[in-house]
Amino acid sequence: MHIWPLSTPLKNIVLYGTSIVLMKGVSLIMLPYIATHLPQSELGRLETLTTIAVIISIIFGLSLHEALYRFSGTAKKIQQHQITADIFIISIIIAAIALPIIWIICPLLSQLNQLQTSSLELKLLLLPLAFEAVVMVVLSALRMQEKAGIFFYITTGRALLHALLTMIVLHYGFGVQAVLLAGFISAILQTLVIICLQYQANKKAEVNYHVSFYVTKKYLSYCLPLMFSGLIIFGLNGLERWLLVYYVSFNEIALYAVAFKFALILVLLMQPFGMWWMPKRFQYLSNNGIKVTTQITHISIVLLCSLTICVCFFSPYFIDMFMPDNYHSAKDLVVILVIIFAIRELNELINMGALIKKETKKLLIINSIATVIGVVLIIMLTPIYKINGVLGALMIAQSIRTLTTYWLSQRCLHFPFAVKRITVLFTITILAIGLSQLKQTLIFYLLSAVLSLLILLSYAFLSQLISFSSLNNSKKLTGDNDVI
Repeated sequence: MHIWPLSTPLKNIVLYGTSIVLMKGVSLIMLPYIATHLPQSELGRLETLTTIAVIISIIFGLSLHEALYRFSGTAKKIQQHQITADIFIISIIIAAIALPIIWIICPLLSQLNQLQTSSLELKLLLLPLAFEAVVMVVLSALRMQEKAGIFFYITTGRALLHALLTMIVLHYGFGVQAVLLAGFISAILQTLVIICLQYQANKKAEVNYHVSFYVTKKYLSYCLPLMFSGLIIFGLNGLERWLLVYYVSFNEIALYAVAFKFALILVLLMQPFGMWWMPKRFQYLSNNGIKVTTQITHISIVLLCSLTICVCFFSPYFIDMFMPDNYHSAKDLVVILVIIFAIRELNELINMGALIKKETKKLLIINSIATVIGVVLIIMLTPIYKINGVLGALMIAQSIRTLTTYWLSQRCLHFPFAVKRITVLFTITILAIGLSQLKQTLIFYLLSAVLSLLILLSYAFLSQLISFSSLNNSKKLTGDNDVI
């Protein structure tokens, strides 16, 4: 069985890559336009409001798509449609419960002086998130079924509509409320399309809806700890902006938000691979064994290191080139944020052992401890060092989280990672990042970036961290479900 490269996976990765560029890249491309048309303090306020959306999306998303990966991904093909339909119905029930809750809490949140917002703005922002579980479950099902084309149209359609509406309202001088209305319209339209699509798929598969207490409990017992983990990890990826509100102005929060978004280029570039691999990794482990799965993980780590170098070199230049002058100081923050995101992405690549053994409660404990450490450090350091204190706290906490997750996953199911070779790879990456911070002419800067990347990739091939031959020669191990 040919595992890598394959025509279908490569085609899907390209489609997912294009989807991500248009879905999330459009918001990044729109950032200079928004920064030009909104006062810096208003952009800072808008970014603070979006952190509330992150919390609500985590809570009402319930990580149900993770349950879909785990139970449908390892089930027989004849059972997969039923599992998907059951989880979809659960997500619809969650949406029906979430809508009135969000309607009630919006006026309460609007009374917080630090947010400087209205109940209407919060309703426009948060009401579509009642359907977060519905959207995530259906999109994840499309990825598992390798329907990358449909996924492309649904996700990019929303992104382009949102961008178009945002440009229109800003062009005519409207403010944050109109920007939120643009997001509300595009999100609701996408949700309606997704519900119709899944309904038709369930009808075609002739599934019988029989969600029971037992079925619901089985899925929620797996995904709820992951949801709480995500909620707790919000303390390392969003809560810091709330704390910054008490110590810095909305203008400085806007600078942090700009650096944050440009650092997210790393996540953006990793997602085409992740969107193909994350739904498929349990199937690969079941069908092809630990060795092949480990080799693909090695390749993903090399990819992460390569992209980290590229983003560290070029993000500061992008800020200088595309952002208004009053945002240029954000480039002093972006490299540290890139490193933090790289550590976070690494955690997602090496946690498979714990997920296979359903140790989501232990992952919750790890995330809780890391978040407590991070929040305590943020509270201690932010009053003194402002944004730099936040960055230091986040790096320490994310490092503790990733190392502990690796230890737990290896205890649950040992993957033969080439630890020594990966350590050398990380060392090359760190040296390259250091090189990116030296003041050089543009020509030498570009040469340094290319040379760093060539050295890293050469080492990866020579040390066989990238080895396509072993993947192409692997055989399908039918019935190899022992690890699952």
